[in-house]
Amino acid sequence: MEHNDEFLRVLKHDLHKVRVPEALPHVEAMPNNQAREMDALAAWLGRNFLREPFEKSLYRKSLIFPLRNFQNPRTLENQHKVEVVDLFNEENAVKLHDAILQSKLVNLYCEARDYPFSSLKYHILLTCALYYNFKQGSKLKNIYLCENLTVENPFQIIYHDRERIWALLPDRKKDGLSRLWPKFHQSWDYRKKISLGGDHRILAGVFSFISSWTTALACIEDFQDFLKNNNASETPAQPAQLALSRFIKKPVSE
Repeated sequence: MEHNDEFLRVLKHDLHKVRVPEALPHVEAMPNNQAREMDALAAWLGRNFLREPFEKSLYRKSLIFPLRNFQNPRTLENQHKVEVVDLFNEENAVKLHDAILQSKLVNLYCEARDYPFSSLKYHILLTCALYYNFKQGSKLKNIYLCENLTVENPFQIIYHDRERIWALLPDRKKDGLSRLWPKFHQSWDYRKKISLGGDHRILAGVFSFISSWTTALACIEDFQDFLKNNNASETPAQPAQLALSRFIKKPVSE
C-alpha cells in the first residue's frame, strides 16, 4: 500500500507512553512536520477536560466506570506492555489501524497523565484521521464528524461499534453529523440528528459537558462495554450518574 511506512509511524508514534522498550522518542517518532502538527492538533482536541495533578499511573480514568481500579498494577503493566508490543508489531498500516480500532487494551491507557480521562487509543486514531485529511488538502474548518458514510480511506475512521462507524470526512455539510469543533460537546450539541445517546439520556447529558474528543470517544466505548456486560434494556444509572453528578457539583471551566 502506498505510504504504508508513513502511516505505520503515525500509528506507532506514542508507544513510549506505554513504556515499550526501544520505542522512539516522541520528537523522532513522526515521519514529517505535518504529522507532528496533526499530533499537536489531536492533543489540543483531547487535552481540554478535567486537568489533574500528574498521575504516576499509565492507565486512563473512566467516567462510566469511576470505581474501576486495577489490582497489582505493576504486574498488569508488564503483562499489558507485552500485549501492546505484540499488537503494534503489525507491519501493515491498514491492519494495524483496524487492530487499534478494535482494541480494548489500547483504550486502557491515558494519552496525557495530567489529563487522566484522555485516551491514548483515540488520540492515535484522531491523529491518523487528521493527518490523512490534511495530506489531501483539507482544513479544519471543512472536516465533519460523519456516521455510517462511505470513507475514502480507512484511516479516516475514528470510532466503530456494531451500530455505527464514525469518521472524519471533508466537505460533508449536507450529510455529516456536525463540523469538527474544537470541543466535543460543541459538535455533539450541533449535530443534525440524534445518534448515540438518544436512547440513554444520562449519557447524552454527560456528553454535553465533555470537551475532550478522546475522553468522549473512550466514554462511548466504555458505555457500549457496560451494555454488553449487563442487560441492554437497563440504564447504567450508578456509574453514569456518578459521572454526571461530578459535573453538576463542579461545572467544567471552559
